[in-house]
Amino acid sequence: GASTSRRARWDTDAGITDRDVTALRWLGQQYAARSDVLRVLLGRLSPGSPRIAGQLGETTLRDVLDRWEERGLIARDRLLGHLWVAPTAKALRLVGLDVRAWSFVIPQLAHVHAVGVVRLALEPSIPEGGRWLSERELRREAGKSHVPDAAIELPEDPATTASFGLYGEDVDPLPRRVAVEVELTRKGAARLREAWTRPRHGRWQRTTYYAPPEVAGYLTGQLARIRPRHPIQVHPLPEVA
Repeated sequence: GASTSRRARWDTDAGITDRDVTALRWLGQQYAARSDVLRVLLGRLSPGSPRIAGQLGETTLRDVLDRWEERGLIARDRLLGHLWVAPTAKALRLVGLDVRAWSFVIPQLAHVHAVGVVRLALEPSIPEGGRWLSERELRREAGKSHVPDAAIELPEDPATTASFGLYGEDVDPLPRRVAVEVELTRKGAARLREAWTRPRHGRWQRTTYYAPPEVAGYLTGQLARIRPRHPIQVHPLPEVA
């Protein structure tokens, strides 16, 4: 009857959709995500108008997760009072991410969640042509070298031209980046000094820290004591409804 003639919604269709791929790739880049983060992410990707502005409803999210789980694309577990979701190795291969499947590690969950919230808050404001780079992507570039929790790669300046390769000049300048660090606890002054005085490639414009109020105040105080070699900003952790 009428119910069978309706067009299937993207979030209940039995097939894999473009939005599934986008969401699972996001998940794989961020290791895992809590259900409240997924509700916002999938709400943004939904072509319709969710009943709750800016996020998918709990029932619809459950339908999506059931469909993903039936296809072997996610692992999910309730930990520390929240539902957590991580993509499986099968899902990572499907979306083209050459990383290992991540197992839930309770001491790391708070940090994983905080970085995911920062990404949700910042991603809509990234200029066209720029992009978010996850820690996993940065680590593939840098190997064992220290990498930030994430980075925002800025769009290339169309006015920039290649140099002649003189000493200290880049023949083809690399896109500029802003390092993103999420600090939930205080680090010792010695560790901060080592990190803040470490030489950085010229492509890194600055480092922006996001932290709870008490940690943000501590970082600001340390900035007054330590003279970093590159610009550092400190902001409170953003909130995403």
